[in-house]
This record gives sequence, structure tokens and C-alpha cells, in this order.
Amino acid sequence: MATQPVLELHGVRKTYGELVAVDLLDLEVRPGECVVLIGHNGSGKTTTLRLVAGLLEPSEGRVTVAGGDLAQERSRAALSFVPDSPLLYPDLTVREHLELVGLAHGVGDGLDGRVADLLELFELTSRGDFLPGQLSRGMRQKAQLACALVRPFQLLLLDEPVVGLDPPSQQALHRLLVAAKQDGAAILLSTHQLAFAASLADRAVVLDDGRAVDEGAYASVVGGPEAGRLGLR
Repeated sequence: MATQPVLELHGVRKTYGELVAVDLLDLEVRPGECVVLIGHNGSGKTTTLRLVAGLLEPSEGRVTVAGGDLAQERSRAALSFVPDSPLLYPDLTVREHLELVGLAHGVGDGLDGRVADLLELFELTSRGDFLPGQLSRGMRQKAQLACALVRPFQLLLLDEPVVGLDPPSQQALHRLLVAAKQDGAAILLSTHQLAFAASLADRAVVLDDGRAVDEGAYASVVGGPEAGRLGLR
């Protein structure tokens, strides 16, 4: 495994007045590694992912992606983010979303085939010309995932990616994430579905009230005292 992390958080803190959402978080994710954030709702998982994605500014500390901070275009371009709720343009079809994302990120030759493959994998081929308003919540989630995966990335951020997905689509996503790791991508995801993460994650971080209360090898953390104390398994 490469020694240089793709993602580094150093002393990251996010506050809203007196509320501390993330408290002095240190984290590294390296190429070919998947790290899972686990914790109850409100523990700081989504805030952490939004800080890494550049959607929020840290109150303290520093976030580094691909060796630079998120003010640098190359660092922003290195990450792909799937939020917890699908964000799609209401007047673009599913296929147009994938084509737009691919073109915006420099995918040239092979884009049509990549789009077709992802539509098929997520069982969206028959809905490729549908607008988001014509899709169910699960179908919109599939479209959002396909948009994140159609483009190149060094870091993939996923916030509760399996919510709304049927079992075949969960399996397809799992295969795609394993392949992304094998290609050297770093993955940071949050999920309550520990069974989904079990054969994918290398490490886990338990968050509680914005603090990392345990971290390490996935099986050790999930089977450890903090995950048990919080009722996470």
C-alpha cells in the first residue's frame, strides 16, 4: 500500500455556536484503503464527510486531499462525493447526468460505454431517459451513485450509500467499490449497514458526539467495547 495518504484530517473541528459537531478529528485514508465511519445519527459522520467534500469549512484544523487543501482545483477534482440524499438536476435525464459528469471530468473515449455499463449494473437502462421526478427514491440513489462512479477519482466519499438500494444493487455497488480499491482509490464511507461494510472496509472509526472514540482494524473496532457500549452491532 502506498505510504502517502490521499486524505488527511489534522485536528479538524466544526462548531455551530456552542454546538460541537466534529471535535479534533485526525484521520488518514490511503490509496486502496476503505475506512468506514460508524456511529449513531448526530455523531458527526455526515459533517465529517461534508468537511472533506469541501461543502463545509472547518472551524479549526486542516483537510488535505491528494496532497493539497480544497482551495486547489486538483484536490477538489480528485474527490467524488455521494451525499445522503440524491442531488440531481430536475431537467436532465439519468443518462444526461452521467454524460455531463463524465465530460466535466475529462472522460473522452469510452464514455458512452461507461455510461451504458453503469446504467446496466444499477438496473437503470430502461430509465435512462427518465427525469429525476419520474424516479423512486431508490432509483434516484442509484443514479447518484452512477454519477459518482462514471468519472475518475482518487477519493470516493459515500454517505449512507446503500439506503434505498435493493439487494442486487447493493451487490453491484459492493463489486464496484472493491474494483475501485483494487485500482488504487481511497474510500471513506458512513453506513449503518455493517454487513455491507464487513468485507469491504479495512478500518473503522467510531464517532460519538463528534469525537473518534475508537479506530483500527474493522473487525476489531466493530467487535470492540465502544461499538458495544453504543449499541452499534
